[in-house]
Amino acid sequence: MRLEDVSEENLDDLFEICSGYRAFALRDDPVLGEGVEIKRRMLIDMLDRHGPCAKIAYMDGKPVAQILFIPEETMPYIHEPRKDAVHLQCIYSPFPDTQRRGAAAALMRDLIDECETGLSSLGRRPCSFLVTRPFAHEGDLSLSEFYGKYGFRQGSQEMFLEIKRGYAPREACGYQPLPEDLEKTVILYNPLCEWGFYAAHKIREFVNGLDPGLPVEVFNIWDRPGEYLKRCFQTVTSARSIFNTRENNVGFWADREAFLRNVKEILGK
Repeated sequence: MRLEDVSEENLDDLFEICSGYRAFALRDDPVLGEGVEIKRRMLIDMLDRHGPCAKIAYMDGKPVAQILFIPEETMPYIHEPRKDAVHLQCIYSPFPDTQRRGAAAALMRDLIDECETGLSSLGRRPCSFLVTRPFAHEGDLSLSEFYGKYGFRQGSQEMFLEIKRGYAPREACGYQPLPEDLEKTVILYNPLCEWGFYAAHKIREFVNGLDPGLPVEVFNIWDRPGEYLKRCFQTVTSARSIFNTRENNVGFWADREAFLRNVKEILGK
């Protein structure tokens, strides 16, 4: 096994892990392709301005797992970012033939070691603490359990691992209905996941099919952070949606059929 920081030269390996083999969206799907290119541009910009924000694990020359982490101070949709805090966006090891062979564990240990000695994306400063918000995960070990193995504890609507300073919790926040969200659909997506753009497109397509006259607004939370901040979500890992001021709390990826049924119910269709 070998580990590499992400670079412009190995970006395609990162996408091979994240979206190369998914039954519900083939690699030549143009919507997925657009999401990949949005994420590619973002990662190249991050590399230029801050250095590597992801690591890739290889086995027998094949990319098999990745970990993505973002300094909080670089995230425009975070109000009053915490000093030298780092968001662990995701860790992913999707291939059955290489799961449970230590790739994800090696990535996690490598990231923690670098957070202790000095992280490239923090200007080689040590990290204060890592935070993460586990999402639904495939396999027999949940992400919460996985993170717990490395010392992460539950904090204020996030898990945390103290590195050089004590954990500083963020104020709890949740969506409150806005008058401007009446009689329309609002979708916010995180471009650091190519599946965020894909989910936003599919949700908009579904809503347009139900009611072609219903306005649908789609926002990239890095480009339009104010749209995220005023709705006070805790997190948008891929995409979140609001229908006529009501948030759909059924996960699009966790249970897509239930998600779509809930959309129909909210919209009265």
